[in-house]
Amino acid sequence: MRDSGQFLLVVHEAMVKAGIDVDAIYRKLGYDAAKLPLKELRTPHQQQALFWQIVEGVTGDADIGLHLCPHLPLFRGEVIEYLMFSSPTFGEGIVRALKYLRLISDALSVRLVHDADGARIGVIGSALEAPQLRHTEICVVYELIQFARSVTERHFDPPLKVKLRCSARSPQADYEQVFGCPVEFDGSEGEIWFDPALLEYRSPRWDPDLLRLHEELAQKRLSDLHRRDLVEQIRKVLSQRLELESCDLDDVAREVGLAPRRLRFELARAGTSFSQIVTDFRYALARRLLVRTEESIDNIVYLTGFSEPSTFYRAFKRWSGLTPVQFRERHRAG
Repeated sequence: MRDSGQFLLVVHEAMVKAGIDVDAIYRKLGYDAAKLPLKELRTPHQQQALFWQIVEGVTGDADIGLHLCPHLPLFRGEVIEYLMFSSPTFGEGIVRALKYLRLISDALSVRLVHDADGARIGVIGSALEAPQLRHTEICVVYELIQFARSVTERHFDPPLKVKLRCSARSPQADYEQVFGCPVEFDGSEGEIWFDPALLEYRSPRWDPDLLRLHEELAQKRLSDLHRRDLVEQIRKVLSQRLELESCDLDDVAREVGLAPRRLRFELARAGTSFSQIVTDFRYALARRLLVRTEESIDNIVYLTGFSEPSTFYRAFKRWSGLTPVQFRERHRAG
């Protein structure tokens, strides 16, 4: 499961605005903040727990998620936001936008509930249980409220109440000041309760033509994401099969559950090919083994799926301009 870098971008901007030493945080994470293409990142969800653990450590604030909320910029959900604006009602916009939630996160589960008890947006902020992810939940619930206020031109203000899965670490009044409503804790899921009449709120920007275009764009981006997932799935299969004698397209297609022709088609749509993925994987694996391990060259030949040392040497020289021995010596000397 992965998260869009858009969430990290929002939190990053909030930390900068709050005067937090973001460079210290990224150094501990092993990142160079200035070089991070935050918006384009899609990071493993489990890294959020480590991220918040380090943020807690650097700031000394056990409730940092709550204290960042007033500094969080409005989440611009791009195509999801456009779907909300161009839908006829707030309720229809929510249902439509939730179809494309994967564009934001694989781990975030959000649902709209409207029953005899009332209307609420249910939020399970993470499929990974970790104490540090309370900060993700708090920030996500806060951002959803701000987003709902924006697309309803502040008619969603204030919500009736908020329920959180996490427990309180600050005084009750601090939470209620941030969320602008009563707050409850230790729930089975996060919930944002609001006036059911808001589901029928008519969007002043409703446009059926734009709605159709926005849905097409959302579907295209979701399809692109599925293809990226397919490439990652192939790389995982290669890591398990590369040293085997049989690791051709037909074998991998069978492993990922696609017909070979379909696999070729999907990879072409993703702008790559099976042979290119194999080449890139072998080169990356060879570099890592040469620089980070003491494996012999003969063993690296086997581990990268080559049948002969001479074939490996020629391929590596073509990839890097150096022999494997020269590459290892140069990078270890540096």
